[in-house]
Amino acid sequence: MKTGKSFIVAAFAALFAAQLTAKTFEIGSPDGRLQARVSDGAALKLDILDGGSKLLENVEIALDTDKGELGKNATVASCDIKNFRGTIDTVWGINKTVKDEYNQMTLDFKLYKLVVRAYDDAVAYRFISKFDGDKMIVRGETLDIPLAKSDKLIAHIEGGVMSSSERPWTRTTVEQLAGNKKAHSVSIPLIMDRGAAKVALVESDVANYPSLRVMAGGKGLETKISKYPKKLEVKNHMRIATEAEDFIAKTVPARDFPWRAFIVARNDADLAVNDTVFRLAKPCAIKDTSWIKPGTCVWEWWNNWNLDGVDFESGVNENTYRYLIDFAAKNSIPYVIFDASWLTGKDAGEMIDTDEALARGKTFIDVPGLIAYAKEKNVKIILWVLAKSMAKYPVEAYDVMKKWGAAGLKIDFTDRDDQDAMEFYELMAKLGAEREMLVDMHGCAKPVGQFRTWPNLINFEGVHGNEVNKWAKTITPSHNVDLVFTRMLAGPMDYTPGGIRNSAQKDFNVCWNLPQVQGTRAHQMSMFILYYAPLQMLCDYASAYNQYPELLKYMAETPTTWDESRVIAGEIGKYVVVARRSGNDWYVGGMCDWDGKEIDIDLSKILSPDTSYKAEIISDGANASKIATDYKYTVKTVSGADVLKMKMASGGGFAIKLTPKMFDFFGLDIF
Repeated sequence: MKTGKSFIVAAFAALFAAQLTAKTFEIGSPDGRLQARVSDGAALKLDILDGGSKLLENVEIALDTDKGELGKNATVASCDIKNFRGTIDTVWGINKTVKDEYNQMTLDFKLYKLVVRAYDDAVAYRFISKFDGDKMIVRGETLDIPLAKSDKLIAHIEGGVMSSSERPWTRTTVEQLAGNKKAHSVSIPLIMDRGAAKVALVESDVANYPSLRVMAGGKGLETKISKYPKKLEVKNHMRIATEAEDFIAKTVPARDFPWRAFIVARNDADLAVNDTVFRLAKPCAIKDTSWIKPGTCVWEWWNNWNLDGVDFESGVNENTYRYLIDFAAKNSIPYVIFDASWLTGKDAGEMIDTDEALARGKTFIDVPGLIAYAKEKNVKIILWVLAKSMAKYPVEAYDVMKKWGAAGLKIDFTDRDDQDAMEFYELMAKLGAEREMLVDMHGCAKPVGQFRTWPNLINFEGVHGNEVNKWAKTITPSHNVDLVFTRMLAGPMDYTPGGIRNSAQKDFNVCWNLPQVQGTRAHQMSMFILYYAPLQMLCDYASAYNQYPELLKYMAETPTTWDESRVIAGEIGKYVVVARRSGNDWYVGGMCDWDGKEIDIDLSKILSPDTSYKAEIISDGANASKIATDYKYTVKTVSGADVLKMKMASGGGFAIKLTPKMFDFFGLDIF
């Protein structure tokens, strides 16, 4: 007993001494509003302040490795401060040029460093280890965020380790999250309501490491990162992690760890256009990117290969795909996807023992012949494949499909974010880049900056998107608004818009064969501007689109990447309006929840005051709140001096294209 008491007294004395000797280091944002403070000592602590007021306090950060602990009993040996003012040119993005201005503080602890950056809209940190040797095990990572039980969150709650990141964002509190028995963890992005501002937790440059997850803990939020898989078993169409190691990563001793960033939004609208994840990602690894061509894509799976008004039975057959290729060529749509079934004639859940068929190039339909036919029409083909097949035969499968002439792959059903899965995503991007092929990841974790490093990784699912309308009623207009402020913080999003069987709030029915969508037709059209998807699907069936030529032209021709993006207004879950520029043309998209919304758009914020513009407007019809298919297409001339008054119906929206007038030819406006 005497020895035990002595040990406790000594421990408290050591802790007290560490607190007395702890030093604080500070870095501020270029505009001076944000500050990041790091205190060393028994534990590394991070404070984030906005205008002198603390948004987050005593955030504990650390890494536990078999080489030693980073962030425990820590004493700063030196502090280096640097300022950076520059820009990043994007291969593709929501902005052609990204402002990259920050102040950086590097704290050296001899065997490791902590790098902290302060941007005008975010604070980010990362560890850099400098241990000797060839291998290192990371047992765990600490990111403990002290929050009150009543603090509000907007969270993407996961039900387990296996996840495709396809759930709605949930309004909850720390206490409710802790008591949610169905909640395994929360994946990133995560939004914390701090009263004066919202703080969004994001990550970037996650290489050879698992993706970040958190969960409610004793004092707020703490990490709950997926363990490294010890055993992977193939069950049906997926590889399942059936056993896990007692560590999260096996890596090298000297390396840069992922960035953890806190985006500070003083208004909800600040979250609707944000490049933090892109800025923190590794630069482009592809020397020649000229072959990477974003664009729109015809998609057949969601509409169940349906066509009407044709003289053949539609389905997984060559007549259907020739029709879709012809449709794409006629409407200048550069891509057609061959989704599940081209390989075996069966959908994903029925595809068993198909790995060898893919590697050997044995297909249900004449894929090489169809790709050759598409090439004659200047249309490119993207092929859907299972992740488990690509994991088993990565080089062989890629080479077979490259030989056929495929432009890219849609790789589906990884459904994990552990280190093995994150490495798989990067491997697929690298192998694709070596063959000049695009990659669209589905059934995957949300992006973490790979789209900057590997811009051929053209899109990611990781979203509760339009496909869910085939089996559930959870894709509400409010959810659709949420995505602009939440999921899109991570990067590109393959939501797959364009549904034209639109339903009012009480009229929606689940249907697999001819799925409906909740909200108005103009609501769906707005997604082609609001939702950032370099490879943008048109989800409904081609012959149905033919009935609405003005909508088809709009969907086919709307750019999928942008030169400039600006938020006009927005409130999470309620409404959002964003303007994007491509060349000299501006596009403005807006959508709202079931409550409807009226908004004035001051065109002086985006248009030149001395130029006339042709405004093509797709908006809700007078009865769209009751008949969701009701829309109107109008054309008018406007200038920067005008204010457009837009009325969105219940679950409504709008899409506007603004084209500058070039000259007047004998009284005729030429655009």
